[in-house]
Amino acid sequence: MDSALHQSVERFRREMAHVDEAVHVLLKGHLLIEETLNRILEQYVFHREHLEEARLTFNQKIQLGRSLCLRKNNLGEWEMISAINTLRNELAHRLNSPDRDRKLKRVKDLYFREAAGFPAMEEVKTAPDAQVLMNACGHCAGFLLSFEGDSQIFRRMIHGMDRAMNPDLPAFDL
Repeated sequence: MDSALHQSVERFRREMAHVDEAVHVLLKGHLLIEETLNRILEQYVFHREHLEEARLTFNQKIQLGRSLCLRKNNLGEWEMISAINTLRNELAHRLNSPDRDRKLKRVKDLYFREAAGFPAMEEVKTAPDAQVLMNACGHCAGFLLSFEGDSQIFRRMIHGMDRAMNPDLPAFDL
């Protein structure tokens, strides 16, 4: 086996020998946040297949979601969602990134700022990174869940308007 191949195999073995819990939590948290963003965006379109075909990036979904907020577009949670995405992108493309600590610190700082009044926050500040990331992702997911509820109400209002304007046509899918 040549040297480059041997080094590659050894690195693969080292990386796969353990699970980086922070990366694991970050990837799952990011997926859950993206799923919620997708459901929110789907509330504002009438032909969801075109939204899927747009193949929006995560950042585009963030900006589109922000643009649809009536009064929540400048809340710090959007900044935290973006920082989570930046960290995820860094680790998805470079496992041992030299920027990992700086980008992780950014997520943590934003979370500590946005959740400052929550009970037991002082204990969370000393928790392992994976726990802090889980809390940060959970905080963002909760924020988006609230926005999703607002979006569903909006969708029902549009549905009611459609029923009033088009009583003879089939009801549009909620």
